[in-house]
Amino acid sequence: MISVIVPVYKVEQYLRTCIDSVINQTYSNWELILVDDGSPDNSPRICDEYAAKDKRIKVFHKANGGVSSARNMALNNSKGEYITFLDGDDFLHAEYLAVLHNLSIKYEADITQCSFLRGTETVFPDIYKRIKVWTFDNHTIFLKGYSKIIVWGKLYKRKLLEGIRMPEGKPFEDDFTTWKWYYNANKIVVTDITLYYYTDNDLSTMSAHAKRPNLDFIEAYEERIDFFKKNGVKDLEDFSRGHLCKAMLLTSNNPKLSSEQKEIVDATFLANWKHIKFSHNIAFSLWILFFMYRLSPKSTLRLLNLVR
Repeated sequence: MISVIVPVYKVEQYLRTCIDSVINQTYSNWELILVDDGSPDNSPRICDEYAAKDKRIKVFHKANGGVSSARNMALNNSKGEYITFLDGDDFLHAEYLAVLHNLSIKYEADITQCSFLRGTETVFPDIYKRIKVWTFDNHTIFLKGYSKIIVWGKLYKRKLLEGIRMPEGKPFEDDFTTWKWYYNANKIVVTDITLYYYTDNDLSTMSAHAKRPNLDFIEAYEERIDFFKKNGVKDLEDFSRGHLCKAMLLTSNNPKLSSEQKEIVDATFLANWKHIKFSHNIAFSLWILFFMYRLSPKSTLRLLNLVR
């Protein structure tokens, strides 16, 4: 069985599309766990309405505690051998569970991962493409650039998640968690077929983070770097420092940064650049970008904007 976990908060206009996309899956051995995180709109009523019609749907109501607490509650009450996450304002292709489950069985994978679309549709667009598949271990998934920090769009074997829960009361919860699940895996399968639809919702957490400068994600990177450093995993330590440098470079281009935040961004970049400027674990293109940024930040950012 596959447990589909959906945190629910202020998503009443999207929730029926989300739930229907699970009900309409061609793979039928699933349970849907809806966690109403103290939502003040009609979302709780919609959850209860669906649960009354389908015994595979379970609903939990709780006081608002954030998306991590909702997902953790669902994990603690789930029964599936596999786990997947779906946000309440997103929805799935009808073959999502079938394709990811089949790939997991075929390749004996601990994690299977698909591509996603984003937009404002309510029906999944027709997708006709040949399926490409890549396999990775818990190092190459990072080093080859296929790791995605978001928790959704993946099917996890339950054993990977045991003992690792999402930090509650912190933003950027995905940044703190997904890399740990990747690193716990023996084999990860990635397919380019698009099976997850991310809805552009101005009220969503991801959208909110994208619109305001929030540097709390630095803590997640530093936790990861410290873990790999203490455990002597040099390639992934360097990779993580490189990703943090890239994040700082892009963040420095945010016009809403305060002068204090700008100092933090610059200091974080320099502190990590000094550790990787002679590393062979950083892609040459990134090394060139960081080197240019160190010499002339403004010119490098102007060049990046032109490329974009």
